[in-house]
Amino acid sequence: MIKMDHVSITVHNVDRSIKFYSEALGMKLLRVSVLNPSPETKYKNAYMYSGSLTLEIITAVESAEQVASAQSWQQTLRGRMGITHLGVRVSDLDAAIKKLEAAGAKMIGKPFAINRDNFKNTYVAKRMDRRISYVKRPGKRIAVFSGPDGEIIELAER
Repeated sequence: MIKMDHVSITVHNVDRSIKFYSEALGMKLLRVSVLNPSPETKYKNAYMYSGSLTLEIITAVESAEQVASAQSWQQTLRGRMGITHLGVRVSDLDAAIKKLEAAGAKMIGKPFAINRDNFKNTYVAKRMDRRISYVKRPGKRIAVFSGPDGEIIELAER
């Protein structure tokens, strides 16, 4: 049996990101670690959690910076391999937008509605484990933000 352990994002400043994810998304800090895989290398990382999601925040090499912009967020979401964004389910998009903006996040994708005219779902699975949370129907609205290190955060109102 395989069980998902965590998702990781790479940032320039772990402490700044801990503060951001705590304030913006209400995540709680689980632990902070310093890894010394060799005498010349030192990495700081942190684990945060919310519900069943565990998020690892790890120090980047300086050359890893790639800041998202309003023009590039859609290309970033679909233009590279690997984890491209954090999808966060919210019940009140307007309140969540205010919280992210207050924490310093930059909106890079204006809120847009999801409806029958612009969205079509086809379900394949007949039965799923009830412990798995999945999207049964489209959200009402979505907004996209850039976090402190350019990581993309999608707010989905459901």
